[in-house]
Amino acid sequence: MRLAVVGCGAVGSAVCELAGEYGHRVTALADSTSATVDPEGVDVGTALDRKAEGRGVGTDGRDRALDAAYDALIEATPTTLGDAEPGFSNARHALERDCHVVLANKGPVAERYADLRAAERESDGTVLFEAAVGGAIPVLSTIADLGPANVTAVRGV
Repeated sequence: MRLAVVGCGAVGSAVCELAGEYGHRVTALADSTSATVDPEGVDVGTALDRKAEGRGVGTDGRDRALDAAYDALIEATPTTLGDAEPGFSNARHALERDCHVVLANKGPVAERYADLRAAERESDGTVLFEAAVGGAIPVLSTIADLGPANVTAVRGV
């Protein structure tokens, strides 16, 4: 699967580093100031090294990543409560292109859930957000696997 990763903090960087191990290819990568795009696959190591040196992941404008060829957008920008931006707009843009969206950003789920689901209904893409709700504990997929009739309670801290 071709991935566009937007956000190069701990989560986005880890996705980039692990993608190949699962048979996926990062074709677009963006941080807050720049992007790098390659339909054959971004050189993730070089891009993340550039970021670590303070130069940004690439030389393209960050929005170029959203317009690249990909099957799934990994939205890992920092969470912003109040307006859920840029996460919500990034997710909506991908859905308008019938791409899947994986959210590690809580903002779109917490602030714009109804709008997010409405955009998903109009798309051939799917929105997944387990990484935004206790990413280390697979709560949502476990409930889906068990079926809602088997869940009697859910508690959190």
